[in-house]
Parts: sequence; structure tokens; C-alpha cells
Amino acid sequence: MTDFHHYLPVNDDAMNWGAYLTSSGRMTIAPRQSYPPKGHPAVYHFDWRRGRVLPEFAMVFISAGQGEFESEEAGRRQFSDPTLLFLFPDVWHRYRPLAETGWSERWICFNGEIAHRLASLELISPANAILPVNDAATLARQFDALLEQVRANPVQNSILLSLHGLGLIADALQCGSTTSGVSSAAPVGDEQGLDDPITRQAMEIIWTHSHRPISVNDIAKQLPVTRRTLDRRFTAATGRSVLDEINACRVSRAKRLLVETTLPIKTVSYLAGFSSIERMRILFVEQEGGSPSIYRQERTQQEP
Repeated sequence: MTDFHHYLPVNDDAMNWGAYLTSSGRMTIAPRQSYPPKGHPAVYHFDWRRGRVLPEFAMVFISAGQGEFESEEAGRRQFSDPTLLFLFPDVWHRYRPLAETGWSERWICFNGEIAHRLASLELISPANAILPVNDAATLARQFDALLEQVRANPVQNSILLSLHGLGLIADALQCGSTTSGVSSAAPVGDEQGLDDPITRQAMEIIWTHSHRPISVNDIAKQLPVTRRTLDRRFTAATGRSVLDEINACRVSRAKRLLVETTLPIKTVSYLAGFSSIERMRILFVEQEGGSPSIYRQERTQQEP
């Protein structure tokens, strides 16, 4: 792949999409070659002695070679395997290839409300800015697909390009999940228990079918275990019972319907899978401190 870098135009429309790319590129640094090469705008250029602070996010993929990285939060570290570096706004950092090896890098810079929300979820954080990659070949292909899209349309910064960029970030986190501890969260935000195949299958059944009447016995019948074994393994893996998960799923679905639609409360309870409005009300009072109608009123008043 030939080296190139490009800085994209960013207008008000791009900023309003919630996530947008500002630059992208790839290059191969030969052993003992100076780094970084010249030719970048001053806000992006840096040297090892002074480091740099960016006004936005960046994801740098080192697919081959060895290097070192340092930031205020992560400290100074060397790496030799395929690696992702995540850079954060207003966080001082610096990085470079080892002189003996050089490296191959690809990167995107991005910003927007969605990017800040991603950081707030702590899937990535300044303290964990280095992410080993366990499927470098796949990630390189996905990265190059985005880079070629930029190269083919260098003056377009469309919403489709932004979506492609978000997809690449998701793919990158997935490629680094096994070695880094980052994984796709369970539907209620709990990352525990997904290593147990029975728990994982039960979770899938619950979140796919709990919109209709379903019991713990119904779930156990679809799995090669008894109800007792299912309850024991699910609780050991997640810290909650199968019934708790069914209720959590229904409450989660009801919350979205209450906030995102104007459907009557009775219809929401039916679509969420509750046996009655009263059952939904009881769970909302227990978990949210108020009735479904109060939940809807408070959340819709918070919207701009």
C-alpha cells in the first residue's frame, strides 16, 4: 500500500452528525528513518522531545514493527506486537517506532458527541490507551477500505464516511478484545458471564424472546441442562438469576418505548413482555423509584 495522508473538510453539517473524521492516512517508517515525517499541519505535527496535545481523538494502528508510547495517564511503555494507540483530546502524549525496526501505521482522527460518549463509557480511556490486536490482518483490511474511501473522495466528509469510521472503531475494539479485556457488553451493560456457553445461550434467548411470555423452565427446555443447572451456572457467571435477567430485559425495553414513543402505558407493558401493567409498575417502582408514567415524564422533560 502506498503512503498517503489527507485532512478532511469539516463543516457545520459534519459536526452536527455527532461523529466525524478529520484526517486519515497510512505510512511505513523504515528503520532509522526520522519520525514523524514532515508535511502535516502544525496542530498534528510533533517531535519526541516535546510530544503533542490534540484537540480531538485519534486511533493509530501499528500493524508491524516495534515502538514506544507515553502519555500522562498511561505512562511510558514499549510494544512489539500489532497494537492500537488511542489518543484523547487535551491529553499530552508522544509515540515513535524503535530505530532498529521502524513500523507500519494507519490512523484516523475523529471527533464529535458520539466519540465523547464512547470515551465516557470507558471502553477506551486515557489510562488504557494501548490495545494489543489479536487479528491484525483483518483490521488492516478494514482500515484500508476506509482509507481508500477517503482517497477516492478527498473533499467529501459525508455521514456515510462518519458511519464507516464508527464501524472501524468498533471493529478495532473487537479485534483487540481478547487480549485487552475489552469486549462487547451484555445487553444490561454487564460484561461478566459471557465465557460460559450456557449463560451466553440463555442470554440470547432472553433478549430475543422475552417480549412474549417466557419462563425459566421455557429457557431451560431449549438448552442441554436442567433448570437447576441453568440457574446455578447463570447466577455463578453473572451474579443474578435468570428471572432477574428476564425482568431486566423487559424493563430496559419498556424504558426505551416510554421515552422514544408516545404509546399508551398499557401498550408499552404488552410490547415489553410484561404479563400486566401492574407487574411493570411494581418493577419500575423497585428499580427506578417511581411508576412508568413518572419515568416517562421525567425523561421526556430532560430532552432538549
